Amino acid sequence: MAVSIGNKTQVNQTPASNFYQFTHNQNTGNDGLLVVSVVMTNTVSFTNATYGGVAMSQVFVRNFGGLSQTTKLFVLENPNTGNNTFRINFTGNQFNPISVFVLSCTGAKAGGNIINLAGTSSPKNSNITVLDGSYIYSYCVSTSAILGIEIPNGNNRPAEYTHNTNRQVRGGLSASSFTAGTYNITHITSFTSVTMQTYEIQEKSVTPPVSGNDGDFFLMM
Repeated sequence: MAVSIGNKTQVNQTPASNFYQFTHNQNTGNDGLLVVSVVMTNTVSFTNATYGGVAMSQVFVRNFGGLSQTTKLFVLENPNTGNNTFRINFTGNQFNPISVFVLSCTGAKAGGNIINLAGTSSPKNSNITVLDGSYIYSYCVSTSAILGIEIPNGNNRPAEYTHNTNRQVRGGLSASSFTAGTYNITHITSFTSVTMQTYEIQEKSVTPPVSGNDGDFFLMM
């Protein structure tokens, strides 16, 4: 089953609490997958995230000391469909804006390859190897304006969101699925360093049914 990109929700608010929550609508369809990226000032840390009361799985975490930021990426296979509450919890009260991007897919599965790199000079490049039918989601953090997220290199994608967490945050999604192979991802800022966080959204392949006839037969005399 091919990956289908569904509903998206973005939030750039100040929690002023030790958690933040909002409603997101998960599309109806087989093999649902929820992908969530979160970025915030590292005065506190993330603990866990839930959707519809179900714990999400952490894919990666990264603390950017020089940027005074932290990020996590979560996924949840077969989430509850329709409107449900996404909740992210912190180790203490967060009085700075957070960046949250929630992406719903169907025909997808968790377990894709990742890139999770700290900030270095722009343009920042890294390769990711994907399976046939995968989409690529990539986001970054910088102190200066983020000019582009190229998925792959040379294909600058429209911003899915641009947020301010006391730093600049931007995300992009591939225009379509890829054939299996290795692709270069590029992040570009106006003049300072930029991070790279990337996730492969894999297609959930359909296993063909096993025939009840295994091909054996008896010769009757």
